[in-house]
Amino acid sequence: MEKRALLAVVLSLIVLVLYQQWLGWQYGTPESPAPPVPEAKKPVVPEPARPAAPPKAAAAERPVPQEARELTVETDRYMAVFTSRGARLKSFQFKDYRSSAHEKSPPFDIVSPSPALPLPLGVTWIGAPAGGDADVNYEVEGSSVRLSGEQQAALTFRGRAGDGTTITKTLVFTGGSYPIRLEVSAVNPAGAAVPLQVLLTAPADQAVRNPDAPFEGLVALVDNKIKREHVADPLKEEKAFSGDVAWAGFGYTYFFIALLPESGGKHSVTLGQSGPALVLSVAPQPARDAARYTLFIGPKDLSVLEAIGKGLERSIDFGYFAFISIPLLYVLHFFHRFTASYGIDIILLTVLIKILTAPLTHKSYVSMKQMQRLQPQMERLKEKFKDDREKLNKEIMELYRRNGVNPLGGCLPMLLQFPVFIGLYNALSTPIELRHAPFLWIKDLSRPDWESLPFTVGGWHLGVPVLTILMGASMFIQQWMTPSAGDPNQRKMMLMMPLMFTFMFVTFPAGLTIYWLVNNILSIGQQWWINRMDK
Repeated sequence: MEKRALLAVVLSLIVLVLYQQWLGWQYGTPESPAPPVPEAKKPVVPEPARPAAPPKAAAAERPVPQEARELTVETDRYMAVFTSRGARLKSFQFKDYRSSAHEKSPPFDIVSPSPALPLPLGVTWIGAPAGGDADVNYEVEGSSVRLSGEQQAALTFRGRAGDGTTITKTLVFTGGSYPIRLEVSAVNPAGAAVPLQVLLTAPADQAVRNPDAPFEGLVALVDNKIKREHVADPLKEEKAFSGDVAWAGFGYTYFFIALLPESGGKHSVTLGQSGPALVLSVAPQPARDAARYTLFIGPKDLSVLEAIGKGLERSIDFGYFAFISIPLLYVLHFFHRFTASYGIDIILLTVLIKILTAPLTHKSYVSMKQMQRLQPQMERLKEKFKDDREKLNKEIMELYRRNGVNPLGGCLPMLLQFPVFIGLYNALSTPIELRHAPFLWIKDLSRPDWESLPFTVGGWHLGVPVLTILMGASMFIQQWMTPSAGDPNQRKMMLMMPLMFTFMFVTFPAGLTIYWLVNNILSIGQQWWINRMDK
């Protein structure tokens, strides 16, 4: 292989490594192994609401209302628990998504269970006490309910704050979908409307990350531009945006909790930190008598997000190669309708990509074969013009021209495959489809394959990366079969690439390793066929 081709491959490898490092810097590196799976919670059985036992005095810093009630709303998609103290969301469990890849793990709960964190869906206003309506004990119209399909039900919370402000929150649920209609309003003792800010909360400390639901931070669509604020360290100062806010919320790699203003128009979005909590507030500008929102708490499923509208699908961060990732994801969805296995879908997608890129790959192999045949003549030219570099380059280019050889023909087709690789990387590691998707012995295609065959040695949690080892072996065979030109040292360096890729793929999603393994196997078959036809 000529030096230009070698340089192109090395630069491509550097780009891949830097891209992986950038992802780690942007979103943090998941801890290995995954945090211990909590004990499974008993499912909440809907029943008529009754007064809940007051929390222990030691766990509360403020007076605790004695008549606090808990109400459960169960739908086809989730089970939500609300408390009348602060009219806030206490738990939100997804029925279709587990906390971990373990088959007996409990449903994933997007609300942090820590008693030190304020619960989401609070409100605050000018002159409100710290914590807004956290101490308000609301009266509730409605009760625990089970909904299905198109059935709807509402919960209305009415409460009075210490300064006499009367607050009303109304939530309307639908049995078969994730969006919840939310309306908030308040009046002061004089009967004048009080502008409210709706609050969402999340833990500020993300040092120990959950690989099954990595936290991304603030994600908002303001003036048709995506705003992302990743909080890796304690937030030192508030982040504020204002404009035409389509939606704003806290993003996780696979889930999203957001407020979508229904009336449109200008809104303000502020992200701050209060003790151990990140607090996101959304408020209309100018203030209105009542603020109406769609509250979305659900998975980052492309079809679900697109059905809601307002560009909510843009909350999925596909990176700069979204124009490649999204079509590939649609192809996976199409195959999944027939196979019901994302592992098989990835194999079929790999075959499809290989068919589409086969002409480029064929041209690359043929070009390298031609370069290999010209190698003896190039060596004679190098010996003849070893003292005249300019003349040597002209003679080599003339040699290429006479034989119809493109010196870049061997590396350009390879470089064109790397945007596809990065696009596929995002398509397989970002959306929720591959989360906990099994295939053969693999328990989770979105995680490295070694995690599916774990073992412990001396307190170290390790695993057997079967797929990665097979991928490295197939890449070695492919490199060994690939025609090369130049000195033997270059060929030895090329044969070292499989080892480098093997170490790199140890941290990659198993789904991506399947793609690279199958692609290598197909490339080996293609190279064998070209070599056979060339004899």
